[in-house]
Parts: sequence; structure tokens; C-alpha cells
Amino acid sequence: MTDLALSIKKLRPSFDLSNIEPCAELQWSNLMPVAKASFDYFLATNFDKSLMICQSPSFLEEQAIIKSLLNNGDARRAAKAYVMLANPEQLNRPLSFEISAQQLTAFNQAIDAFEELLNQDFSAELLATEFAEDMQFLEENNKQSLSSILQKLVDESFETAFVQILERLFRFLQENPENVNCNAYYKAWETNHAAVFCTDFNRVSLFGQLLAPHPNYPYDLNNINFGHLHTSNNSVLVLNAEDVLADPKLWFELKASFKEQTLAWSKVDADKTYLQASDLPLHIKLIISGNAIAVSDLYELDPELSKLSIAETELLSEVSVNADSVNWYLSQLNYELKQLDLPQLSHELYQPVLSFAAKLCEHNALLSLGLNQILKPLKRLNHLGLAHNETGFEQALLTLGNNINSQQRFSDLSYRDGQTHISLSGTQVGQINGLSVIDFNGLGLSFGEPIRITANVFQGDGDFTDVERKSELAGNIHAKSMMIIQGFLTQLFAKEHHFPYSGNVVFEQSYHEIDGDSASLAGALVLLSALSELPIFQHIAVTGSLDQQGNVLAVGGINEKLEGFYRVAKTKGVDTPVAAIIPSANLGQLNLSKDLLDACTDGLFSVFTVETIEQAAKLVFGVPAGDLYEPDSVYGKIFKRVNIDDGEPSLLACLIKRITRLFKL
Repeated sequence: MTDLALSIKKLRPSFDLSNIEPCAELQWSNLMPVAKASFDYFLATNFDKSLMICQSPSFLEEQAIIKSLLNNGDARRAAKAYVMLANPEQLNRPLSFEISAQQLTAFNQAIDAFEELLNQDFSAELLATEFAEDMQFLEENNKQSLSSILQKLVDESFETAFVQILERLFRFLQENPENVNCNAYYKAWETNHAAVFCTDFNRVSLFGQLLAPHPNYPYDLNNINFGHLHTSNNSVLVLNAEDVLADPKLWFELKASFKEQTLAWSKVDADKTYLQASDLPLHIKLIISGNAIAVSDLYELDPELSKLSIAETELLSEVSVNADSVNWYLSQLNYELKQLDLPQLSHELYQPVLSFAAKLCEHNALLSLGLNQILKPLKRLNHLGLAHNETGFEQALLTLGNNINSQQRFSDLSYRDGQTHISLSGTQVGQINGLSVIDFNGLGLSFGEPIRITANVFQGDGDFTDVERKSELAGNIHAKSMMIIQGFLTQLFAKEHHFPYSGNVVFEQSYHEIDGDSASLAGALVLLSALSELPIFQHIAVTGSLDQQGNVLAVGGINEKLEGFYRVAKTKGVDTPVAAIIPSANLGQLNLSKDLLDACTDGLFSVFTVETIEQAAKLVFGVPAGDLYEPDSVYGKIFKRVNIDDGEPSLLACLIKRITRLFKL
């Protein structure tokens, strides 16, 4: 039978690395071309009320990816700057102006020139002068200098209102020499070109804050701490969806400013009686990113988001395998390693790293973009000084797994000590080894383990009871799978007459809730064994879903299940070969550990794939499933046992009889 087992080549993915020349540069734009196109479209639109919703798996480095996808977006935007000037007529109502980055340079030069003018020491000249006309000459010279400063601003195309208020401010400071500190009467800033990530979603971080005035300096515009909306004006502000959900009131205030395109001073977290600056024009692009649950809750909180957003996109969790994507993937990993001051990937690491990335996706044609999971063993490999090859990488993975595998060790101990009974040799009627995956909250890796499934049958009306479901230890999907098994058996053996047997199926020593349909193939086979009284090989474990036509369908966690079965066999000291039956549809997910591959090479473990229950029956019973009229086949033995003579009542007659009894009650 082992000649039907899968070859070693089919048990792990193989990647074509012949033309791979990875670099060490950012590759997110190449790895996520669809998302990149969405970001480019978003950046290319006008700044009027531009909002994007970005959905991302929680395990991705969301901020780094978005930053990379927004790269060069600042080239499409003209640099902007803003100036807040004290109004000499109403000092508590400073005025705000929007200027260009080039004008900001001219403004700073004007301020420097004016401060120099204010700080000129005329005392020596005045002491040496005996005539009033000399003082008049100095004042006239001062006016000419001021006019020259202002004229330069006019030449730089400053608004007339701006030049006029600046002139009044200069004259105010000249007339009030005690206020000679110019810095207290203006505040100028240039907005960020790069995207701003709001990691602290609160009023102060968004709208800014006005600090209490210093006793010695009652008026100082530097007491204003600007928020993200000030510093990212004319740029992109990225919010986290979970932060928005945590403070809905603040979100709706932000949305109001966003829609009105005005940054109102009334939003500032401060005493409004101290300073009430004029409003600023707000030209900002908003991106709200989060996982699927957060995005769903966000749309429920604010249905208007679907109307406001001009783009919606998602960051994918994996990338399809091809020559280009593999090169980009390894290049991105090299970039991450460079940021960590770690050595670049050696050629001997390409294959194991890519295999591990595919294993995280449970698909050999995909690579996981959750690079943190890939970097963990690479960091540990370098820390422990292990070889930069497959053996070193496997050792690093094993070390990481051993740190958080207490649940697995406890499970293995129960099998070793016989507390959890499992039979891995011989044959037995009505008993089969299924395969399961154990998932739990908190730290720890999911792991596989075999589970003993038993069945018995007795005279009845064709009902098969799922003990797990009846004891409320199974979920709805598991219950559905048991109904499918019953449907398969009744359509096969009881098309014309009622099925004269009932049965129980039990997942032995299962004390926690189970769910899923991956044991439906094993459940059907164990019932076939109980009905036909044919024994099942106990060294074979089975996993697979089943439909009512007897087709075997794909299941999840296939690698964990196979590795778990072999691990338990080793734990129990079994020195004879063991095997597993899996769906053919799972062939593209096979990505077994080196330990299990070595066991397959040595003939200690075999993997068989099946497409139908008939193929599986031939493997576990050693006899063909056959048809209903082959007396030595599995189906033939069952049909012979359940076959009813023509004189017996039909299924319809039995149904009518049961209904009649019910009404009599």
C-alpha cells in the first residue's frame, strides 16, 4: 500500500530560485499593487474632502506599509506654510494667514531684519547730537528701513492685508519698547509633506492646546501647541479606526472640521477667553485604517463614511508566488533585516524562509506578508549563532516553539502515560483515528493531535446520534457534518425502505468544545465499519470533510494534523510505520516539517490523498468499498445486513405508522 503514498516532492513546496537576485529596498508597492493603485488615485484627487478607508489584517505592519504606499505623494502637493500674527488692535484675537513655503522664508528674513532694527542702539548718536534735526534724521532713516522690509514682502506677493497687519505690529512694537521680544507676537510653521500618523487620538493631539501664560510674559503666542491638524494641513493624516471608535464625539467634531474645511480655534482644548485666533483653512486628506471588525464597527457608527470616502482599499495578508513576487518578497525581508542591523539572507535560507512563509498561509502558492512572524526565527538564528541554512532556521523555529508549547507538552504527556488512549497498531471494528487541531487563546502555537472516534449500531429507525452535540460539546458546523453523514448513509442504503439501524458516534476523551466538519470522513468510515463489522487499520489516521455524494473535501490545519499525529506516535514509542489519509484538495497545502519529511524518507510515515470515500475505504479496510451487490465489499456487507424483504413495510408505510401513533398519543 505504501507505493500509493505521496512522494517526498509533494510533501513540501519547492520554489524556483534560479533567477532570484534580491536587493535590500522597500518593496511594498510591488507586493501590494492593487492597494498602491488605490493610494495613487487617492493622492491624485483634489484636497476637497478626500477620505480613504483602508482595511488591514491586525498582524501587518500597517503604519510602515501605508507610509511606503504614500511615498512620493508629497510631490503632487505644493508646500504650504502658515503664520499667526498678533493683532495690535485686539491682542487676544491673533490673525491667521496661509502662505507658501517660499514666502515663509521671506517672512522669517523680514522678522530678523525688523528685530535688528528694533535692537539698534541709537544712544551714542543721540548723546553726540546737539540738534533736534539729527534725531529727526534718525527717525526718518528708521521709517525708510521699515518700508524697505515691507516692500520686500510685497515683492514676494504677500497679501495686502498681511503686509498691513505686519506693519501695524511693527509700529506697535516700536512704540512699546518693553515688548521688544518679537517672537512672542507671531508664530509661523510649515506643514509636513509626509503623512502624519495620529497615534494619540485626543483633542490636544488633533486640535492643539493653549498653555497658561507665564506670569512674567502675559502675552506669548508660543504658548500655543499646535495639533496634527495644524502640522499636517495640506497633507495626509492617518487615523486608527479603533481610536476613532474609542472617542466617537471627537470623531464627529473632526469630521465637521473636515467637511467645512475650516480649523476653528473653538476646537482647541483651552480657556477661550485668553486667546481667540481666527480660523484657518483646512486642506487635509484623511485615511482611516483598521482591521475588518473595526472598519465594520466604524461604518455602523457613522454610515456617512461610505458617502464621504472617495476610495476604499485593503492591505492583503499574502502575495501570490511567481518569479517577480519571490524576488520582491526576499528584497523586503532584506530591507527589514538591514533596519535591524542583521545580516542579509543567505541563498541557503531562501527555500526554508519561503516555505515557512507559505506555511503561515496554509497554501503553497501564497507567501504571508506578516513579516514579523518571518523575522522572529531569523532574529533568533542570529542571536544563537546558528548556521544560516535550513538546519539553522529549523532549530530557530524549534527554539521559539519550545518557549510557548506547554499545552502541547501536556497533551503529549497524556498520550505517553496512557491517560489518553490511542491505538496505533492492529485492527478494530467501530474505531478510527481522526485528526484534530487544538487552538486556544493567549500564547502558544496551534498543534495537532489524533483523536479516537468510536461508533456502535443497534436496531432502530435510522437515526445516528452525535454524542458530542447531544452533550453540548460540539458546535453547529460539527452537527451539520453528522447530518451529512446520515444523509450519505441513508441515500446509499435506504432509498426504498427505512434504515433499520441506529447508531452513536463518540469522540472519545474529548472534554472541550469541538467544531468543524473535518472529521466527517472519519465519522462516516467508522459507521461503515460498525455496520459492516469490518475492522479498520489503527495505524492510519483520517481527516477530511464529506458531502452527501461521498466526495471528500478540503480541511484546514492539514500540516498541524499530520505533524501532530507523527509526534504522538513518536511519543508513544511506536516503531512501526504509521500513515494518514487526507483530501486530494489539500495537496497544495502540504508543507511538512523537516522531521516529518525525514520520517517519510525512512518509510516511517506515509501520506495518502483521496477524492472519494470509496478510495478512503479501500485504504482503511483493506477491501474495496464495491457496490451494494458485491457481498465481500464494504457496501455489499452493509446492504446485505440492512436489506429488507419485499414483504416488509416500505419507508413510506413506516412513516405513516409513526405519524398515526403520534396522533393517538
